[in-house]
Amino acid sequence: MLLLMILIISCETRDKNEELAFKIQQNKDFEIVKKRAREVIATGFNAGDGYGEVWIRDYNTFIELACEVYPAEEIEENLLVFFRLQGNDGNIVDGFIPKTKAVQTEGGYQYIYSDLEPVYCGHKNTVETDHESSLVQAVFKYVQKTGNRDFLEKEVGGLTVAERMGLSMDFLMKHRWSEKHNLIYGATTADWGDVQHQHPWGVYITDETQFCVDIYDNAMFLIALDNLMELVPSYQSKWAPVHDMISKNTMKKKINILPSTW
Repeated sequence: MLLLMILIISCETRDKNEELAFKIQQNKDFEIVKKRAREVIATGFNAGDGYGEVWIRDYNTFIELACEVYPAEEIEENLLVFFRLQGNDGNIVDGFIPKTKAVQTEGGYQYIYSDLEPVYCGHKNTVETDHESSLVQAVFKYVQKTGNRDFLEKEVGGLTVAERMGLSMDFLMKHRWSEKHNLIYGATTADWGDVQHQHPWGVYITDETQFCVDIYDNAMFLIALDNLMELVPSYQSKWAPVHDMISKNTMKKKINILPSTW
């Protein structure tokens, strides 16, 4: 009886899935939405007229669609800007903006410059913990979309893209790792997950910051590790155990607010 019930449920689920797939294929609204999305992407990589920056979180979100609109070389160049602005400790900037448009205001962004990058400067919302994961995911999507695996061997400041991706993952383990919970952590944020409430500007870790381990940052890290190990199989021996540990711990923990002095 149990096997019969499973078989019936399985058939019903399959029929419903096929019906849903048919409806989606027949729905012309999806193509209209995608056409409009391409038109938006074609206007540039920044987040609208009110923003001059290109953010890695955004770029990771729409890079596959951008590959359908722009030459691959242009998509690749934006990825390289993030690597050129990478910190010595492996951290990845939140976003970049042309140096000519970087206006320093009191309490505002503290711009990051590098001799490797002549055109752009960067900034980093230190309350976030998804920049490094977002860049690795974006590289993975770019390689999958274009088939350009040679990009992984391109050198930036004496290190390959593959090596710099590994360094970005190292940054999270060294500077955003909770020994107590065996998960990565970030500040407790609101808005788009990039602003804390303890400070007027809200984008930098301060003495008042309340840290937390959260499902988003750890899930993004897991996806990035999956992508990294698929792109560079030699990383598997190092990162597979970390991936397994984090995936298990995310199922055990509830969201935890951690003391600032931990």
